[in-house]
Amino acid sequence: MGINQLTYVWTAVFPIAVLLYYFFRKKYVKKSVSTTLFWQEAMKETKASPYLQHLQRNALFYLQMLAMLLLVLALIQPYWKTKAIVGEQIVFIVDTSATMNVNTNNSTPLFEEHKDKMLQLVEQLSGKPLTLITTGNEPTVLLRQEMNTEQMIKEINKLEINYETENMSKSLDFAQSFFQNKATSVYVFTDKLDRKNLPLQYENVSWNIEALESNSTNISIKRFGATETANGISTLIQLENQSDKETNTELTISNEEKKLVSEIVKLPPKETITLSFDELKNSSYLRASIDIKDSYQLDNEIIVFMQEQLSNVFIDSSIHSLVRTAFQSLDINVSSVPSEQVGLIKEEGIIVTNQFGIEDYSERPTLYIGRNDTSPKEVNGIVHTTESPLFAFADLSDIYVSSVYPPVDDYTTIASVGEDPFIQISPSGDILILSDIQMTDWPLSPTFPLFMWSVKEHLSAGSDYIGTFTPNERKALSLGATEEWEIYTMNDEYEYTIENGGKFLAPSKPGLYVLRSNDVEKNLSVILSQEEKVVDKGTSYKVSGQQMEVNDEHQAHSFVPYILMLLVLLFVIEWEVQRRRGFTS
Repeated sequence: MGINQLTYVWTAVFPIAVLLYYFFRKKYVKKSVSTTLFWQEAMKETKASPYLQHLQRNALFYLQMLAMLLLVLALIQPYWKTKAIVGEQIVFIVDTSATMNVNTNNSTPLFEEHKDKMLQLVEQLSGKPLTLITTGNEPTVLLRQEMNTEQMIKEINKLEINYETENMSKSLDFAQSFFQNKATSVYVFTDKLDRKNLPLQYENVSWNIEALESNSTNISIKRFGATETANGISTLIQLENQSDKETNTELTISNEEKKLVSEIVKLPPKETITLSFDELKNSSYLRASIDIKDSYQLDNEIIVFMQEQLSNVFIDSSIHSLVRTAFQSLDINVSSVPSEQVGLIKEEGIIVTNQFGIEDYSERPTLYIGRNDTSPKEVNGIVHTTESPLFAFADLSDIYVSSVYPPVDDYTTIASVGEDPFIQISPSGDILILSDIQMTDWPLSPTFPLFMWSVKEHLSAGSDYIGTFTPNERKALSLGATEEWEIYTMNDEYEYTIENGGKFLAPSKPGLYVLRSNDVEKNLSVILSQEEKVVDKGTSYKVSGQQMEVNDEHQAHSFVPYILMLLVLLFVIEWEVQRRRGFTS
């Protein structure tokens, strides 16, 4: 609390002078009494309530004295202080990824707690501009140098989780364009952010990290895949226990009609287990779920769509026999074809060959293992993979590759050995492994048949299934000649309409969806990225730039408006006393 205009304290002499005058005025009141018969009664009434009688006689005096004191108080302009955010401008970076839906110790989603914190900070802006940025595949600016507090509150209340990976590094880089050499306070609302990831080269920028500080437990369905075989559906599922305690949970696999599998699973702490179930009933889709009350519920269920699949695999006889063994372990029909007859195959199926580029095999799905049109070169390095469904169950980091063939320019690289491409995907979806089986120890790894299982899933997808997407993923798709497609959930709830010719935008929430146009239907699934299935405890902290004030700023709030309101009320009361011709001093 403080005073802005201390020089006006001298005006207090006026109410003091009036008060002194009051003390030296006559102390008696003239009163006419027609008879002394009622004198004792009048004195009894006066003595019975002397203070009330005094107040009635001097009400106007006290009101005037109070008004004068309030006027003096208004002149010296008293105020009180509240904490304010330092800097010339404020930037909020809000993580809207799926993990923000984790529950804290208060059983409240972390995202809602962050929104409450943002609303509290808005009250401390002291008229400073606010920029609000949300994370995602493409960072979005919701407020740019906004000064209107009501608009700030409105946008913060409208914030929602979009389930995308946060891509925090991209958002931090994007936010730097708003600094403009101004003293800036940046608040990052997320679950966890390491200090080393902050751009600390700005001396006039203060970083404030609001993270998940409460302990959380999470049991996750990391991956779930299913494929049709001659004896029914075969499934693979990975469960991860991210907590420090052993946990038992009920795993359920069901279709659109009933439960197909129900099993109690024991999960050791900080471990991942893989389970398989075979000969399940043929279904249009399968739902895997675990029954557990953990802090993060979004990764407790996965749904996969069972698209029409190719059941035959034709393997070039020049390919190593271990490839054939891997496919045969998947319980599908495998045929060996002489190299010179590969291009003559008429039946529907997947082709496995090394005859790259000599023929398109009538646009049939193809797995190329090595190339016969060029020579390999020696490589040395660790295998790195991108996030692809092909590596859902296969970790390639421990395999050794001695040589690779040259890559194809217009193919997408999804795995590399050091800096050299190792596995690529063509624009049409064919898979190219740029190494012969003899050039690697991969077939000796248990991940090799799991990778071939994923390859079979990828290459055998039917035309009624357009693929698996992450939330809000944008992708160019050819959906046919129809101009307009409508997206519905599996419960037949309308989502939105897309136009063919532009980039396809996947829905934000995980699940199965249907695209409809006239009588044509196509299916797709949306799943969380692997990053969004991991919940870690973070730490909230503050990093101040060298040129930023270390001490907190404060905002002054004046008492004058409230004093003026009281003065108006006093004037109304004085007028009423005068109107009723009350007692005056």
